[in-house]
Amino acid sequence: MKNRTLFRMTMYQSAILFLFLILTVGNEFVDIPRILFNDAPTTYNQRYGEIGIEIFIFVMVMALQIILLRRLYKRIRLLEGFISICANCKKVKTTKDQWQQIEHYIADHSLAKFSHGLCPDCAAELYPGVYKKKEGH
Repeated sequence: MKNRTLFRMTMYQSAILFLFLILTVGNEFVDIPRILFNDAPTTYNQRYGEIGIEIFIFVMVMALQIILLRRLYKRIRLLEGFISICANCKKVKTTKDQWQQIEHYIADHSLAKFSHGLCPDCAAELYPGVYKKKEGH
């Protein structure tokens, strides 16, 4: 699951950078500023020099993007797909047909941390002498 998501993210990023590379190099062959803005034509020697510089910049940007994407992905943990949860006790079914408390399951499969508290309705129900139930509930 994690490798498939990382692969897809890397492929999307690479496709976008490849598209920009094609557009940039295509611009040098077609000379888009001359066509769009009726500008003076650029000489071929000047275009070939620009292509080399632009390809070098694109390779550097692409390498940096992929490195940063991989570093970012190491920090991201995704919960995907269906998670079986008990309708009564809210335990989650793990891959080994065992049941685990939802807090432990989410903490094991993500970077989320839990802190417990009481909502006003439960506080009033559990501690009626301390908390008063709100009107209309």
